[in-house]
Amino acid sequence: MKAVLVTIVAVFCALTLFAGGVAVAQSTNWMDELSSSVNFYKSRYPTTNDVPANWEPYLSELNFMKKASIRGNPEAVRVGMDKWFKMLKNRDGGINPKAADELFRIAVLTTPFDEYKISVPK
Repeated sequence: MKAVLVTIVAVFCALTLFAGGVAVAQSTNWMDELSSSVNFYKSRYPTTNDVPANWEPYLSELNFMKKASIRGNPEAVRVGMDKWFKMLKNRDGGINPKAADELFRIAVLTTPFDEYKISVPK
């Protein structure tokens, strides 16, 4: 009887951890998609007018937001996305304008605005 109870508790704990992991993964998939997109454009547009572009702030901000989301800090994600959209609009780091525009459109399509109470960028 004790072995059955221990087995039931172990299975319950495993399912709880699995479900929590799936929820975290789903809540950060969009950030992974944005990071992949940044890496794609980073390789496609390494320079703008023969000047190296600095893509690291974009990847850094996404990484920071992903960690904040995993820690359960939606406010940091909201503030980070606002900053990220402004970086794209301003072409921070000297990134290619076409890449910035395409990343902006991808972000608008993938970002869960309601979940994090993110303002729709203008």
